[in-house]
Amino acid sequence: MTDTAIEIRTQITRLRALADGTGLKGEYADALQDGADRLRDKLGKVADRYEAVAVKVSAWAEAVEDAQHQTVAAYRAATAAHDLITPLDALPEADLTPTQKSDLDHARASLIRAQAAFDGAVGDYETDARRLSGAIEDLLDDSLEDSCWSWTSNLLERNAAWINEALEIIGWIATVVAIAAVLIACAPTAPAWLALAASWAIAGAEAATYGTALIHTALAATGNGTWADVGLDIVAILTLRMGKAAEQGVTAGVDATRVASRQAAKDAVSAARAEQSGARQEIARELRNRSISKPRRQFLEGQLKRMNARARAAAKYPSQHEPEVSAADVFNAGGSRESAVSRKINAHELAKHADNPAVQEVTRRVEGHAVRNQQAFVVGSTADLADKSLGSSGIFERKPSVTSYDDAKNSFRFQTSWLDPDIAPPINAGAKT
Repeated sequence: MTDTAIEIRTQITRLRALADGTGLKGEYADALQDGADRLRDKLGKVADRYEAVAVKVSAWAEAVEDAQHQTVAAYRAATAAHDLITPLDALPEADLTPTQKSDLDHARASLIRAQAAFDGAVGDYETDARRLSGAIEDLLDDSLEDSCWSWTSNLLERNAAWINEALEIIGWIATVVAIAAVLIACAPTAPAWLALAASWAIAGAEAATYGTALIHTALAATGNGTWADVGLDIVAILTLRMGKAAEQGVTAGVDATRVASRQAAKDAVSAARAEQSGARQEIARELRNRSISKPRRQFLEGQLKRMNARARAAAKYPSQHEPEVSAADVFNAGGSRESAVSRKINAHELAKHADNPAVQEVTRRVEGHAVRNQQAFVVGSTADLADKSLGSSGIFERKPSVTSYDDAKNSFRFQTSWLDPDIAPPINAGAKT
């Protein structure tokens, strides 16, 4: 095992030279250097294990050799005693001479001592065997064992190429679905079934975003992906959640706007009638006079009707119909037709009651949600399109890309000890025996 460890150390030295890039040129130089560096680290752990286990095995070999010497000596002593005891036991005890009796007693005592020595040697060996085997098991209980994470890590490493390609395909599909959903929302006459299909497709794209983030994290943790992709996934998830929360705030705020607008309208009716109360009372008193002429009565009744009409006009109750929105309105609302409609209703009610503080406050909150939805939409879309336009592609080989952008993303390609148990301190070869 020591010779094996020495040979592994020799190969590690060669891999170190390869990882340093000595004499490497060409398209695959970076990949070779990265692979050599990772293999060097793993072989280093293997060499540490071989060296540490070799110490324990050597100690075990010494224990076996000692046990062999002791048991062989005991066996020889027992054989000699047995050879002496056998013929003497065949004779009647009365026929034995004093010398023979003495030899027989000594032989029997020697046989007992040999048996005790044999049992002691075996017992010592078994004790040493249990101690040393336990020490070896402790050495083998390290990051090189085939744990669940190690199995997963090796599986990801072997399949990293096609997994990354599959994730890229899913990412492109999600982007196309998002763009199609915005275009459908911008279309004023899109059929209901198409809008429903778009909503289901968006839900699927959202689920794919979460799954992609988990797989990117696993790939990055094992050194088969870059943490930059994980960061982009986090940006996508955060903007997605922020956008949905803001959109819900916009649509829910319209109800509050309508409530405030209706109350403002009622207040306007009350104020208009209060302003007309004196004139109404005067007209009412004059109409109660039966002696007024018919033309005068008709004039007063017409004046009263005009006052009622002005009071009703002051109401301006909020309309419940859905206003028309343009493609620009939908885009500015973060790609959501519902948010665009809500914003337009909100602006319409504010225009009717611009002087009412309650309406102003509610519409201000709604507009704040709308701005956050738009910001989330712009940030998420910009990050996604920038990554797809600047980065290289595993499925579109001729796609133009920016090398510095890829280099920046790959600078975040590293394993993490808190996720990957394969990154651990070397085994202490000098552990006590």
